[in-house]
Amino acid sequence: MDFGSKYIYKYAHSESESVSDDDGDPENDADPLFIPRIKSREDKTESKDQKQVAIVADKSLKRKRLRKPDTNVLSVKFNRLLQPSEMHAGDPVYCIECQAITSHLSQIQIEKSNSDETESKWHCEFCPHVNTVDIEQSDIPKQEDATYLLTPAPVVHGSDMTGVDDSMVFFLIDISGSMSSTTLVHGAFNLPNALRQQERAADAFGGAQMVRHRNQTYVTRLQGVQMAVAANLDKLVKDTPTKRALLLTFNHEITYYGDGAKDEPLVIRGDKLNSGEDLLHEAEKELNSEMRAVSQTKTKLTERVYDLEEGGQTALGPAVIFALNIASKRQGSKIVICTDGLANRGLGNLEIAQDGKVDETAKIQALHDGNQFYAEVTERARDKGVSISVITIKGTSCLLPVIGQMADGTGGNVTIVDLLNIRDEFASILEQEVIATNVEATLVLHRGLYIRNPNDSEEKLCMIKRTIGNVTKHTEITFEFGVRNKQEVKEKYNIDLDQLQQLPFQVQVTYTAADGSKALRVLTQLKETTVDREVAEENAVRSIIAENHIRSTANDMMVAISDEEEFDGTHACSKWSTPVVQKQRLAYMDKLNSKIRSRGFDATDQFNERRWHKASNDLQSQVISSRSRKAATSSQMSAIAAPPLPVAASTSSGESIFGAIGNHVSRIFAKKPTTESSNECAIVPASTSRVLTKRSYGFATTNLSHFSDQNSEHLFRYKNISSDYMREISPTREENDDGQPAVESNDIRANNIHRSAAPVHPSRTDHFASRRSNARADTTQNDEQ
Repeated sequence: MDFGSKYIYKYAHSESESVSDDDGDPENDADPLFIPRIKSREDKTESKDQKQVAIVADKSLKRKRLRKPDTNVLSVKFNRLLQPSEMHAGDPVYCIECQAITSHLSQIQIEKSNSDETESKWHCEFCPHVNTVDIEQSDIPKQEDATYLLTPAPVVHGSDMTGVDDSMVFFLIDISGSMSSTTLVHGAFNLPNALRQQERAADAFGGAQMVRHRNQTYVTRLQGVQMAVAANLDKLVKDTPTKRALLLTFNHEITYYGDGAKDEPLVIRGDKLNSGEDLLHEAEKELNSEMRAVSQTKTKLTERVYDLEEGGQTALGPAVIFALNIASKRQGSKIVICTDGLANRGLGNLEIAQDGKVDETAKIQALHDGNQFYAEVTERARDKGVSISVITIKGTSCLLPVIGQMADGTGGNVTIVDLLNIRDEFASILEQEVIATNVEATLVLHRGLYIRNPNDSEEKLCMIKRTIGNVTKHTEITFEFGVRNKQEVKEKYNIDLDQLQQLPFQVQVTYTAADGSKALRVLTQLKETTVDREVAEENAVRSIIAENHIRSTANDMMVAISDEEEFDGTHACSKWSTPVVQKQRLAYMDKLNSKIRSRGFDATDQFNERRWHKASNDLQSQVISSRSRKAATSSQMSAIAAPPLPVAASTSSGESIFGAIGNHVSRIFAKKPTTESSNECAIVPASTSRVLTKRSYGFATTNLSHFSDQNSEHLFRYKNISSDYMREISPTREENDDGQPAVESNDIRANNIHRSAAPVHPSRTDHFASRRSNARADTTQNDEQ
């Protein structure tokens, strides 16, 4: 655990919730912290009507009050799962009242019962409850970090008992007609299969040859992807030769090449693309085929890659479903999707959502059903420990806010690239190892503190559980916590907060390790407190606070709907993503930066103010622009009834095609496997009825139309920004061409700019790849000046 300050700020309760979000109040602009000022009334003889108006105004102000920012932020990094800890032989012992687990802070006392027998008593450090436990002092953990083995490793898993990693890397390549679009690249060099591409292009233009200038070459999108895949197959052979590399392409049909060794690939077309059961059946048959290591299949697979040709539509949904059912055979596998267009064929078809000829109601319904379809795919990938990454080509549109959730929810990457850096993007994704799956993190606090529920600003929690899914060593989550009313704590728990100089924190992480074993990691720490805000802020760790601000704003922008609407019966938290709240966060960070600079010496937290300003300013502009777009369409949307949420797997005549598709997918994932394939089936959920996915990733349907692919890429990255990125010492990457910060969801991708420009692929493709690497390295040298 990392904290926003060396000290926990134990403020007076009156200071906890004192900021107005009234964006129209001119006083807010004058006050850097936007604290509402209470004006004294000089006229003591107010009329009854004036008093009534004042009461209404006070109530209105109260409804709009938000918390004052402070340093009480906690960050959890999951790279700790790679580090050894004390392995505890016994079972975890929980407090009956607050669910804290015994730790090195616990004291077991032996007391006599009424029958003169002795009992072991544990006075919980987090609450006043006294637990009768079957444990002795010598049996509790001795260190702040302890691990409990819940289930041993099974026979089949991503890494076998010898530690060999035989997980899969699945390349899903779009070969639709739009992948033939070309980009002019400086440099005279020959591309693999270039002659065949030129002949096909000449035929398409009545026999006219393409003009090729000296030191310039036209490269199709598919050629760029081919070279990127080929280069990274070489890298896989070098770094992880035991992995399994698989290839699948999709256009108006899906073609499964596997590891490239098959004489004839499997082709799935026609009605099967609309049938989840057919896709599952085809995948189950392929599970019985032997998959050899990439060190043995690279040559043949590379040939397959360079034989690909463009044409047809984009059956993205069926391709993902088929690949997921195969990849989930091995926990920790990766699916890398590279596409340049909208999914418009088979399951997951999003064409209606972008069709200008249909009415707005149909488009909204299509967006909702498409969002739900890819949310369900994401849930299954999370359950099976498969990460999905989505790479799209710059200048194209594929409804990234919808399909990007597959990456956001599974520990993958969402990236928009140009052909010059696509190789590096593939490489960075392959280097991100999933270190644990099915991860859940539970934070337990002392009864004198509370956790701010990000989904309900009024709720104050003693404990919160987050389902995270797949994690890499760069995965990080944050929490905000506050201090309860001291008088209430004393009356309810008989705890005097003023007497406590230290407070305990505990994070419980349950996960499935790379070898398939399930474990519980418990980290317990004591933190010193202070009642002085100045002391807490002078010892602030700004990278943690800034990271939390950026994550929170990006997440709120993605999931929030308008203040007047409700979702699932609860009020949305959209007020947290209003311009004034973001301005408040900016102002608070400026205040902290000024305090640090006023000391007259370098800050110990190595905070990178430049990166903070770039990210926060971009977010602020997105908050304002998205709010304006919502306001512009509010009258139009108000005339359209909200699309009904599907609740059952039925196919009535009145059901939309997307609703039928979604129900179809539910039945696929709920399909009970046959006896012969029960151990091989990749997707086996517990229920056969469709349950609406409660997502903690991706965009709410009502927000989808307000964000472009480019903006959504930024928000996906901001939502997963790391505190390391906010420090001066972390690796960096140059700005994007549009001036936006190239925020990384992990630092490995940022490391790409520091790599040698030496060729990766021993062919003429090296020239194409290394030129971009050299250019990026040159621009980076002055990036942090």
